[in-house]
Amino acid sequence: MGQGRLRSALSLALAGALSLFAALLAHEILSFGDAGHAIIGRATCPDWPCPTLSLIIVGLMFKGIGAGLAFGALGAMMPDPPARLWGAGLLWAVQYLWGLVGIASGYRDQFGPDWRWWEPFAELLWHPVLTLGLLGAGLVLFLGLDRLSRR
Repeated sequence: MGQGRLRSALSLALAGALSLFAALLAHEILSFGDAGHAIIGRATCPDWPCPTLSLIIVGLMFKGIGAGLAFGALGAMMPDPPARLWGAGLLWAVQYLWGLVGIASGYRDQFGPDWRWWEPFAELLWHPVLTLGLLGAGLVLFLGLDRLSRR
């Protein structure tokens, strides 16, 4: 792999992992709170297996690492900036929204088993201002980190 492709891959991997982690964590905390079992919000939950903030952070770190691998592969395949930024921005938006669906689905058991796959997201995490605002802010952070790391 050439030095340009390697630098592109590392830059996108770092920017994608950090910005996706930050955006998903901010969304989860702003939606559910940050005090231990209060993260569940409206749910009635026994002591275990309710997620605590530390468990949420570890899970989102792994999600960020997985995203970083995908961004690294994209950066290696598309080292040229115009197409690379469009592809990376689209991948970031899809991973952010799909990550929210995954987060909300983790709370499915505390609210009843009859929800369809998309209903936990629609009921628990979708907010027109918060979701779209963090999507925009996360994309700006992602592209800014990528630009900064490529200098």
